[in-house]
Amino acid sequence: MNGQTPPGWYPDPYGAPGLQRWFDGTQWTQATQPTGPSTPPPWQPSGTPAPWQPPSGNPGTPPPWQGPGQPGLPGPPGTPGVPRQNNKGVLLALVGGGVLVVVVVLVLVLVAVLSDDDPKGTVARPNQPTPSASAPAGTSSPVVGTINDSTSGLSWPRLGGDWSVPTNGTGDDAHGLSTGQTAVVQQAYNGVGDYVASVYAAVLPATVPYEGGAGADLEAAAKRWFDSVKPDFYPANEAAQTVSRAHSVSGKKAWYHEVLIKFPQAQAEGWNFRQERAIIILVDRPGSRPAGLYLSVPDSWKNQADIDTIISGLKAS
Repeated sequence: MNGQTPPGWYPDPYGAPGLQRWFDGTQWTQATQPTGPSTPPPWQPSGTPAPWQPPSGNPGTPPPWQGPGQPGLPGPPGTPGVPRQNNKGVLLALVGGGVLVVVVVLVLVLVAVLSDDDPKGTVARPNQPTPSASAPAGTSSPVVGTINDSTSGLSWPRLGGDWSVPTNGTGDDAHGLSTGQTAVVQQAYNGVGDYVASVYAAVLPATVPYEGGAGADLEAAAKRWFDSVKPDFYPANEAAQTVSRAHSVSGKKAWYHEVLIKFPQAQAEGWNFRQERAIIILVDRPGSRPAGLYLSVPDSWKNQADIDTIISGLKAS
C-alpha cells in the first residue's frame, strides 16, 4: 500500500451536510449521493492524510458541471454520465394537485345538482314560461248533438256543459249571424254585460263587398267580414297574430281566417281573460253568397279543445 487515497465515496469536502462525493483516486468528481446509514467510514491511509484542497485555479468551489459525454466529469463508479435526481417529491406534488382539482370539480357538480333539484322550488330558473291563464288545450266540453243552420247550410257538434243556445235562437242579424251557441266566461265583466265564448253560423252579409263567380275571392271577403264585426264584438284590443289560408269543408272550397286578439288593459280592468282567438270560415256556395262560421273563444274559457271539436266537425250541405 503506497498510502494514496483509493477511489470511493467520501464525505463531501465542500462541506455539504449529509452528502458524499466520489473520489476517482486522483480528484473529486461531480458525482454525489446522500450519506446512508450503512455507509462505511471513509478510508484513512496510514498516518494522517494531508487536508483536502480544491483543485488549483478554482479555489473554494467545485468545477462547473458538464453533461454526459463531455470531458472532465466522470460519472458514478462503473456508469458514465451524471448522477440521478430524486423526482419523488415532484411526483407527489403533481398527484396531490390532481386530487385537489378532482375534489373541487366534484364539489361544484354536487352543488349544481342540488341547486337544480330544489324540492321547495325556491331556486330561480331563467327562461321558464309563466303559467298561462288559459285552460289546458286538451280539455273539452261534451258533445250532446248537432247544430244545423238551415240558412247557411252549415252544421257542427252541439256542445253541452256550460254552452247554451240563446233564448231568441238567433245571433246578430246586422252582421249576418243566425243560429249558434254561447258560454259565459265572466259575468258583468264591465259592470254590465257578460263576456262569452261564441260560435254562430251566417250567410256573408250584403254589407261586406264580395264578387261571386269562378274567381271569387274568399280570402278578401273573410278579412272584410272580420273587420266589420271587430269594433262591435270586442273591447279595445291589439291584433297580435293572423293566420289566413285556403281551407275545405265537406269537399267544398273554403277559406280559414284567424286573428289572435290581445287586451292590454285586461289586468287593470280585472278581466279574467287576456286574449282571444277569433276565427272566420267562409264556404263557397256557387251562385249565392258564401256560408260563414264565426267562432271566438277567450283564453280563460276552461275547455279550449272545443275550438278543434267545432272546426273538425263543421259540415256544409
